[in-house]
Amino acid sequence: MIKRIAYIIIIGCCVLVTVGFFRYNPTVIYADKVPVSAETVVHVNLREIEYNILCSFLKHPFSQLDFENTSTKKREKKESLLNQVEIPSSLFFYTNQDEYKGFLISNKILFKKRFVATLKEEGFKEQNIKEDTFYVKGRMACVLQGNTFQVLCKLEKDAVISSELLTSLNEENYFPEEASIFDKIKNRDNPITVTTTQGDFFEVTIDDGLLTLQGKLGEGNAVFLPFKATSSNGTIAALSGKLNAEKVAGALGENVKAKFKKLTSLSLDSIADKWSGAMNFNLSSFIEKSDTIVTYEYDDDFNKVEKKEVQHIIIPSLSLSVEGKELCDYLNKKQAIKLVENDSVLTLMPLFTTYVSCKEDLLKLTSVKNQSKKRKTEEVNKFLFWFDVAAFQQKERGIYTFQNKYLDKINTIQFSVAKNNEVKATVQLSNTSKNFFFQLSN
Repeated sequence: MIKRIAYIIIIGCCVLVTVGFFRYNPTVIYADKVPVSAETVVHVNLREIEYNILCSFLKHPFSQLDFENTSTKKREKKESLLNQVEIPSSLFFYTNQDEYKGFLISNKILFKKRFVATLKEEGFKEQNIKEDTFYVKGRMACVLQGNTFQVLCKLEKDAVISSELLTSLNEENYFPEEASIFDKIKNRDNPITVTTTQGDFFEVTIDDGLLTLQGKLGEGNAVFLPFKATSSNGTIAALSGKLNAEKVAGALGENVKAKFKKLTSLSLDSIADKWSGAMNFNLSSFIEKSDTIVTYEYDDDFNKVEKKEVQHIIIPSLSLSVEGKELCDYLNKKQAIKLVENDSVLTLMPLFTTYVSCKEDLLKLTSVKNQSKKRKTEEVNKFLFWFDVAAFQQKERGIYTFQNKYLDKINTIQFSVAKNNEVKATVQLSNTSKNFFFQLSN
């Protein structure tokens, strides 16, 4: 009896995989999808994502189910937006630095009769510019044209949908299927691939609870400059590398620069001019301190009464080193660095005392006096980023605590750029047996 059940399960799995292969791997249509003005193209293979979830379900069937959430959703009986969309086998998103700047735009998608009503039920607000109608919620907008719509995702918080942007959506000149920008996409079966006209290419793979992004930057990429990145063991967060300071400052935008100057009285452009772009950051731990504060009160007879209060303080143990010959002089001139009890202190950090050390072209900031951390030089990478999210979230960090339903599911995040411009990034979830997409959708 047990053997018969086992055979039935095996046969069922084989049928599912076989059907799934033909169902989730159809021919992708590239024609009339991406306008020739696009500089960056993101291909989202929806069928591959579904197939990935299916395979994960077959490997770990019981771990994929959440009976509590499922029963709750059944009681709500709320109609989903996906039910009002003709879901294609894949989606293309694109952008450029001209008319699409600040937005990631999808190709056209067919919708059903109740699509608009469902949008309103989901909290999308109707807006109109001339004869164009679109619905906005947060950073997402749906622009309707006939029986199709396009998704506009804001890459910048302050990006504004203008009449010029809406007019550009009527582009009729598209890349042909044999265009070179699709060459690397066609050779991949990954859930998500990214390619640019500058030669950048990245692919995303999913292995249960692990998302991996791999690829290579184009030869013209000038964001990550040559550098010998360093790393240290046992840290919560670390960053090491050298960035193009001018490009970084330009990408921040005028609004960010204005807010920074209002908050600190410093100019980001001036800092970028004096900063070489090299930096090493390390957050090793959090230090808990208890200070006794003594205050005095007077009773009804005007007698002085001593009152003691214990205050618990949490301080991050961190260090930041940046290179720049005139950076220290600029901060001293702006009185951002002051001498307090024979210690040079950065006045811009009100949360904790930040000690400053200036040696030649190196500015070092530390939260602990005379703090030093041994770091080893990486022979392969010119840029490194590491964040142990689980270690950061496992304890209450006081004012440094931040709660997020997605971060609570993550174990570690890592990003690196090798000397040959090869890129690798990983996001590892705490639950490794449950599909990555499945977990993020809950």
